[in-house]
Amino acid sequence: MAFCPPPPPGSRIAVVGGTGFLGAHIVRELAVAGYQPVAVARRPELIHKLWPQVHAETRVADVSDPDSLEAALVGCAAVHSTVALVDQAFTSTRPEVEEQLISTNVQGALDVLRAAHLNGIGRVILAGSCSMRYQANGTVARESSPPTDPALVGDAYVRSKLALGEQAPALADEFGLNLTITMPGALFGPGDHQPSLFGGTIIKRLKGAADPSIEGGMPLVDVRDVARAHVRAMARDRPAPAYLLVAETMPTKAWHDLISELSGAPVVERYISAKMALTMARLAEAAAKLSGQPPRFTRDTIQHVAIDQQFDCSLAREELGLAFTPVAETLRDTIAWFGDNGKIDSSTN
Repeated sequence: MAFCPPPPPGSRIAVVGGTGFLGAHIVRELAVAGYQPVAVARRPELIHKLWPQVHAETRVADVSDPDSLEAALVGCAAVHSTVALVDQAFTSTRPEVEEQLISTNVQGALDVLRAAHLNGIGRVILAGSCSMRYQANGTVARESSPPTDPALVGDAYVRSKLALGEQAPALADEFGLNLTITMPGALFGPGDHQPSLFGGTIIKRLKGAADPSIEGGMPLVDVRDVARAHVRAMARDRPAPAYLLVAETMPTKAWHDLISELSGAPVVERYISAKMALTMARLAEAAAKLSGQPPRFTRDTIQHVAIDQQFDCSLAREELGLAFTPVAETLRDTIAWFGDNGKIDSSTN
């Protein structure tokens, strides 16, 4: 990996996707750490609504417009990029979705690297996914583990992230950039304004849904911890090429029981095997094609849970000093935030 010294406190640091769930938290974390965050987005002024107490510069750009990216990064000392399509990959079976994922998740990230290079910026941190390191036969995943075999879990989202993991380091080496890719689990926590696809599932549970769930496990992580990892990796003299960021792979039953315990939501009574769920998903996808409506769930969403992947995130703990927030604490904060911000009845929390 190329060496570029970390930016000193007070430097302008760009966050491409700075008004998204993770991006907005990185903006806030940069400000707390003494940097001057620059929120780069199609509507960057939204950062002031998300974090009114945080002073952040705003610049308009779109990852589909390389010239706008180059202009937006002028004067910045480092770049974080969090732009990615996620929800579309798990709510649609349309063939064109993969093309959209590659355009945004891969080409968009490569254009951020090019824009950084053209501006003389030597340090870039990209947000990837822990799904880049799924392993077979119950093997614990580490940063050094082989990339996910698409035969194991090979949906369009995973394929886009695998392409990112292959092409971005190659381009960074060509440009002499110091590149780090974070690999977080499913993000949740306060500040999920949209809300995200995963945040939406939490809201549904808090509103009383208790549909049957799939047997397996979910890799979970507090969005604030991931933002902290981004900033600490940027500030580290020689950061690793990648950091896995998963607080815990929690069994689905334990997750739903925890939601019920903390909020009083109905208990999920039935859990379906992955084999049965995949059969049901095939039927749901077929019905969606006939109706023209998005499927209720897809085989892709099921595979990520059914694999029940465990992760060794000791590298982030040791090098970044990261202490992962317990899942129960993050969920408690999330429920409270949803209540305070009108996403659910505040009496729920």
